[in-house]
Amino acid sequence: KYAYNTYIALGAVGSTTTLVSLFTGLLIGMGAGVNVAVARGLGMGSDEDVEHTNHSSLLICLSAGILTCLVCVFFAEPMLRLLNTKEEFLPGAVLYLKLYALGLPAMGIYNCGNGILSATGDTKRPLVYLFIAGVLNVVLNLVFVIGCNMSAEGVAIASAIAQWVSAILIMLHLMHRKDCCRICLNKLRFHRLASKRVLLIGVPITLSNSAMSIITLIDSKIVLGRLEAISS
Repeated sequence: KYAYNTYIALGAVGSTTTLVSLFTGLLIGMGAGVNVAVARGLGMGSDEDVEHTNHSSLLICLSAGILTCLVCVFFAEPMLRLLNTKEEFLPGAVLYLKLYALGLPAMGIYNCGNGILSATGDTKRPLVYLFIAGVLNVVLNLVFVIGCNMSAEGVAIASAIAQWVSAILIMLHLMHRKDCCRICLNKLRFHRLASKRVLLIGVPITLSNSAMSIITLIDSKIVLGRLEAISS
């Protein structure tokens, strides 16, 4: 029974890999757009441009994270059925994807902060925050799966919590900076030119990052279709 439950849990988590890669690729791409746009402002020496870009980017990335979260929460089962997920894996996979999606807004925030800090030349700090979140993720996995006897849902909850920790850490740093990269919550708004610049850079990168997941999805459908044709 333990071996079977482990098989179901691993199968449920593995069934979501393509979708998780697709949505994380979207958010990573937006973070890359932020990086380029902020670096441009810093290179021009325009504090106002950097400030507008930072605050617009945070809202854009947070909105992208919320949107992908909602898509996963409301369309988890249809998307997994589209991937021909086995019926025995489906309940666990749907629950895992919905719970994992709760961390996607945090991933958007973290990738935005990572883009801002990387543009300033600070690539170490985001890595440290990511390392802390990774260690926490492992610890929480042990606590939820072994200590609380949870299955795939425990892994998803641990991942979501770790994502929010990394987002909070990077936001605390940005809110306490003393330069033009400082984030002030009362200044959050969409600045038209800054938002347009981030989207023009981030969307193509996002599409490029997600292309492999889409290709994998199409290939899996083709292969499964051929296998079904052969078996029939």
